[in-house]
Amino acid sequence: MTKKDGTSKASKAAHEAADMTRRMVCGGFAGMIAKTATNPLDRIRMLSQTGEHGGKGKKSAFDLYRSILHNEGIIGLWAGNGANLLRVFPA
Repeated sequence: MTKKDGTSKASKAAHEAADMTRRMVCGGFAGMIAKTATNPLDRIRMLSQTGEHGGKGKKSAFDLYRSILHNEGIIGLWAGNGANLLRVFPA
């Protein structure tokens, strides 16, 4: 059965399902981009809380940042990002 505009109920349902899928994928990618952008701050926070930065005493966030850059390079700021992305996208 077609409506006045020439579209059937099945066609409309398929279009709505495709739109919902597109929105979910776009939302997943937006979450991945946001998590990737904030991962360096999250990594510094995690190292600060666990004390795994290898230094004695309390270090400031800037000291941890410099330590990561010195020991691991710029890529070290995004260590563990792949696991975060696998966790973020399905949500």
